[in-house]
Amino acid sequence: MIKNKDLTIGETFDLAVKNHWEGKTDIAEKLYNQVLKIDPNHSQTLNNIGIIFTNLKNYQKAKECFEQAIKINPNYADAHNNLGTIFQNLSELQKAKECYKKTIEIKPDYVNALNNLGVIFQELREYQKAKDCFEKAIAINPNYIDAHNNLGVIFKELGENQKAKEWYKKAIEIDPNFAAAHYNLGVTSKELGEIEKAKECYEKAIELNPNHVNALNNLGAIFKELGENQKAKECYEKVIKINPNNADAYNNLGAIFKELGEIEKAKECYEKAIEINPNHSIAHNNLGNIFKELREYQKAKECFEKALEIDPLNKLYMTTYGDTLIFLNDKFKGFDYIKKGQGVIKFTPSYSKII
Repeated sequence: MIKNKDLTIGETFDLAVKNHWEGKTDIAEKLYNQVLKIDPNHSQTLNNIGIIFTNLKNYQKAKECFEQAIKINPNYADAHNNLGTIFQNLSELQKAKECYKKTIEIKPDYVNALNNLGVIFQELREYQKAKDCFEKAIAINPNYIDAHNNLGVIFKELGENQKAKEWYKKAIEIDPNFAAAHYNLGVTSKELGEIEKAKECYEKAIELNPNHVNALNNLGAIFKELGENQKAKECYEKVIKINPNNADAYNNLGAIFKELGEIEKAKECYEKAIEINPNHSIAHNNLGNIFKELREYQKAKECFEKALEIDPLNKLYMTTYGDTLIFLNDKFKGFDYIKKGQGVIKFTPSYSKII
């Protein structure tokens, strides 16, 4: 802790910023508080303390700091942008949007705010407005990597996968170590049927960020598709090690165990996925299939009913539910659900089933 009483406010603030940038946030916060004792209306200090609280996920205190900074200086662009980030983290998207708009009104070339506003429009499914924001950010700063990546996301949302790929590739050209762009390129490549390219992208994203759970999950899915179940299993187990509460990973691992004929382990994985996320409809459906395979049709029925309760329009769930009802001798209702699910029914003298 610096205790030099001869430092001016400006010098103390500069020293606080230096420590802040060096990651010594405890020292920085104490120095910022020294500044505020002398000048409670030092808006830059309030903004920077707000950033510290943001990084600590103490959003309420961060919000108070940014709002106080704005009250002191209504044209403080950084504080408006940072307040927008707080509202975004709190899922108050309309308030976040207004903050980013105010930032841009004050400083039209504020690329971070343009990008952030684009992300808000994207979340609100206003894709054209999002696209305009990202394009403006790139026009101001052609090397603004986040906007390139986000523009790719927009084109993907619009179903223009080839254009999405081009923007992801541009992001990677700017920074070959940008894991998010490699991951997104993998997702789009997979949708285009470019399995090997997708695999390479996911592997690169994981190389750059070993804790990239989405890339690990998706890589596992590719290995499963390629029949490399052991490699898929390793991917899902890594996800669970990183995040023991990842329901998707447990569900996916359950599918691998089922492929390997380890039915009890598959059942345990699906049950764990449901324990973590009771609304995981796929896990309910998969667990139902396990019970069906074990000829425990009543339990299977309950699982399929839960899956349909969560996702009532899912045709696959309708079909599996209908087939189970037939096994339970509720044929009319079963056939009705199979029809809703657009299944095909094969009749024999003693049996009917979906084919």
